[in-house]
Amino acid sequence: MNPPGTGKGAILLDGARYDDALAWLYERYPSDQPWPLLVGTPYSQIADAGPILLPAAAGSSTFHAWWHGSDLCSGLWLESRLELGELFRVLQRRVRILAPDKREFWLRFADARPMRNAWAAGARWPEGFWHGIDSVWLHHEHAPICSWRNQAPHLDCAPADTGLSAQVTLDWPLLAALAHQDEATQEVEA
Repeated sequence: MNPPGTGKGAILLDGARYDDALAWLYERYPSDQPWPLLVGTPYSQIADAGPILLPAAAGSSTFHAWWHGSDLCSGLWLESRLELGELFRVLQRRVRILAPDKREFWLRFADARPMRNAWAAGARWPEGFWHGIDSVWLHHEHAPICSWRNQAPHLDCAPADTGLSAQVTLDWPLLAALAHQDEATQEVEA
């Protein structure tokens, strides 16, 4: 598979998957400034474990490491024409989501495991969820795949800048797919 069209993008990582994620990223990828999504929020003290956005344009060493399945392959590559600061704000508005019954949850969209489950289940994201993002890529069976293409990246279902307050409601099938854990996942997490 060839790298995507525009070549602009970033990797979204689950910091909890790494010991001291920010220090590790600065050591391994010193040319790329990590952007923890929880910085500047009431959860700043756990920003290292939260979702982290890492610049990764196609052709960069960071993108190359993700594309070829190195230590970054547990994250997602987001093809986006947005500047990194704008992409950061878009993603930050999606860290917390609503269920149809209005309960609020943290969304683990930086971890490829639940995202792969949603992709495999054919789950659909609400229109405007992937605002500013042309496509979402993840690793499946040791190769990068495009899991979702956004036909309308200009639509935004969470336009208000309200910090981490949930604005987007995900339907039950998508929530069930994201929450599903297969036996292999359970063994790793046990």
